[in-house]
Amino acid sequence: METDLLTPKERYSGVVFIGVRKNEVVEFIKVYAENEELARDILERFLYEKGIHPADFIVVDKGYENVEGKEIISTRTESELSSFLGRLGLRLLSNGILYLQGKKEIYQITSLSKDLLMEIKSKEELKEEPVRLGLKSLNLPPRFIEKLKALELMEDTLVINHAELPLSEVLKEAIKGAVKIPEVLELGSLKLRLFDSELHEVIKRGKEILIKPPVVVWDSYVDSLEDFEAGEIGDRIYRAPLFLKAHKGFLILREPPEELVEKLIRIKEKGSAKIKGFKVPVEFTLIVESKNEKYDLPVKIRLLYLSQEEFKKLLEEKIGVKVSGEVVEKIPKEKRTFRTASTLSKLFKRLKEKKPNARSEELLNEALVLFLGEENEGH
Repeated sequence: METDLLTPKERYSGVVFIGVRKNEVVEFIKVYAENEELARDILERFLYEKGIHPADFIVVDKGYENVEGKEIISTRTESELSSFLGRLGLRLLSNGILYLQGKKEIYQITSLSKDLLMEIKSKEELKEEPVRLGLKSLNLPPRFIEKLKALELMEDTLVINHAELPLSEVLKEAIKGAVKIPEVLELGSLKLRLFDSELHEVIKRGKEILIKPPVVVWDSYVDSLEDFEAGEIGDRIYRAPLFLKAHKGFLILREPPEELVEKLIRIKEKGSAKIKGFKVPVEFTLIVESKNEKYDLPVKIRLLYLSQEEFKKLLEEKIGVKVSGEVVEKIPKEKRTFRTASTLSKLFKRLKEKKPNARSEELLNEALVLFLGEENEGH
């Protein structure tokens, strides 16, 4: 029987391998022995001698292993195990070298701490999925879906949005996949809070967080340029700049300053941003949404005004009643947009609440008068 289990030495009936943290906490134990009974005995005595409570560890694997042709089992022969533990931040140690003396098979028991098992499971479960756009399922006029297909390239794009398509809403609906981010990104002494509950949709939590690919919006009319800087939010903890929060997703800028666009393009070209003296990798797709063509980006998408037929169909879907061609004709071309359809829909529904007995045609006509600010024939 193996004795003095904590002292490294030559052994002939059993050996113990452990994976330890930097603070010497044991998280992994693997016992090799001549048979199952001896392996269990060595494991129990090792736990006792190390002062480890058996309930804190779970046996995850056991059985005979083929060792034919091997002379010894040592930390050097267990290189794969050493690499596996290394990826988990553990160092492989043993209580000696086991001489096999011609044995063809040997019994092993592998036991992990509950904490390590939870960590491994969380890493296994948090699997990223490729980012893609499911545009075909969108309820949009066909020509808009065709135009938006250019975004599938995930290249920086200027969207000249005369149609006032709610681009961020459309992309949030269309984007598929899964992205893994840390709650706090640590680089040396730099700590950046990357996760933002207002921007990120959580799929699953583990040691890191699995999120739906983000669609982050910045509007020059209401948002601040400070959003692109690392602002201190606690003791040496900083809020991550907006472009980091858009990791592997889309960063949509509405009518941004040209200098900001140029800055982000250069950051992307470098592949990293310098934050508080540290280089932080970046990966996001930039979309500039504007009615102005002054921005120079690799891809340009022009979303022109809705046709009368497109607008008519869209408005009918929003208010749930038939819309006459005459109503649509009263709307100027530059007002035939997705935003106008939404505005008329809201006005129509509010009027219907106020006048539940009024005819739909009258309510729609009144909504149109309110929207255009002028009288229409027949009102």
